[in-house]
Amino acid sequence: MLKVKDWFGRGNSPSGRSEIDPSTKELTTSEPSKQSAAAAARPLEWSYMAAGFRRRLYGDYQHYVQHQKAKLNQIDLSEYHVEFRKQLKHRVEELNVTNPGDTVLCLGARLGTECLAFKDLGCFAVGIDLNPGDQNLHVLHGDFHNLQFPDKSVDHVFTNALDHVFELAQVMQEVRRVLRPSGLFIAEIVRGSGDIDGREPGAFESYWWESLEEVVHSIEGYGFRVDQRSRFSYPWQGDQIVFRCV
Repeated sequence: MLKVKDWFGRGNSPSGRSEIDPSTKELTTSEPSKQSAAAAARPLEWSYMAAGFRRRLYGDYQHYVQHQKAKLNQIDLSEYHVEFRKQLKHRVEELNVTNPGDTVLCLGARLGTECLAFKDLGCFAVGIDLNPGDQNLHVLHGDFHNLQFPDKSVDHVFTNALDHVFELAQVMQEVRRVLRPSGLFIAEIVRGSGDIDGREPGAFESYWWESLEEVVHSIEGYGFRVDQRSRFSYPWQGDQIVFRCV
C-alpha cells in the first residue's frame, strides 16, 4: 500500500499527475467529470492492519483525494450545521482551554461549522478541507497531510475527521509542526467497531479502528499526552480528547 510520503513531502503540493491503477483510470488530477465523481463515491474495499486498524484500498493518493472530495455533494449538512455548532461550542466551553483571540485551525472542516463554534467563543478560527465548497468564508482549500501554515503558528488544532486520513502519522506530524509549544490538539474521535456504542464505517471513511483506545495510544506515540477526556453523543458516539505536546 502506498503511503502519503510516497506521493508528496512537506512543502510539495500533491498536484502532479501520477500513474493510476487500471480500475480507477478515469481519475486524474483535473476536476472530475460526473462519471468519475460517481465512481469516486462508490465504497471501496479495506486492508486490515495490526492493532485493529483498517485502511481503504485506493489506487493512489489522488484516488483517495477524489473519494474524499465527493462526500460533500452526497450529504445534507443543514441540521448538522445548526446542532453541531451549538453542541461543540458547549463542549469546548466546558473544557475551559480557549481564550478570546486564540487561533484555532480546524482540520477537515467541510463548510466550517466547527469554525463557527470556536468563533462563538471569541477565537480566530479557520478551517481547511479538500472540498470546502463554493464561496466558503470559513474554510480554505487544503490538505491536513500537508498544511500550508508556518511552524508554531496556531494556538489550537481541532478535528473530528481522523477517520478520513490517508496516513495518520503524516497528519500528526503536521499537527505538531503548526502548534505552538503550549498549544492543544483537540480531537473528537468516533467509537470504533468493537467499542461500546461503536459502529462500522460508512461509505467515505478512509481509516478505521476496532477500538478508540488504539487511536489514543497511536496519537500518544507521536509525541502527545492526554490532558482531558469526555464522552459525547452528537453527531455520533465518541470521545473528545485534549492532547498536549510532550
